[in-house]
Amino acid sequence: MPLNRRKFLKKSAVTGAGVALAGAAAAPAQAAEKERPGRPAKRYSLTVMGTTDLHGHVFNWDYFKDAEYADAAGNAMGLARVSTLVNKIRQEKGRRNTLLLDAGDTIQGTPLTYYFAKVDPITAQHGPVHPMAQAMNAIGYDTAALGNHEFNYGIETLRKFEDQCHFPLLGANALDAKTQKPAFPPYFMKKFQVPGRRR
Repeated sequence: MPLNRRKFLKKSAVTGAGVALAGAAAAPAQAAEKERPGRPAKRYSLTVMGTTDLHGHVFNWDYFKDAEYADAAGNAMGLARVSTLVNKIRQEKGRRNTLLLDAGDTIQGTPLTYYFAKVDPITAQHGPVHPMAQAMNAIGYDTAALGNHEFNYGIETLRKFEDQCHFPLLGANALDAKTQKPAFPPYFMKKFQVPGRRR
């Protein structure tokens, strides 16, 4: 049975209104040195946080109702809320001991994203920076995967968004039609310095 991204994230992360934030309450990933008799193993804690299905929600705002977003369960959405949680976790764990990822479907879904794709497009000469790129850069995302909705406004818009991001967009299953090679980086690697270990 194929892995369903949404079902996986629903089971493995704390989710709310299209935003999944993992790592805050989850058991930390640990890397241990070989244990020596009489000496406890040294451990390193890495906290991984993730969002998905942001769909152009920079703020906790319902553009159709022109009011703050609220559902029956009391969920909130938007990168402004995510930023608050990420900053809190980074303060607790240490910035260099965290990783922040997005699982895709970022630049489509609200009148805001439509505006920057069609009305005042980011692809225009001297066009604006996409608000999602600005917000994600400000928060300090490490990487983001491409969702199917990243392609809704065409490759030109997606490539411009990619240029505006200060982190890589990953797409292991997105191939160039001519070369059949990956059109986007299939993965990225980040090194973490374990305190007390040589580089």
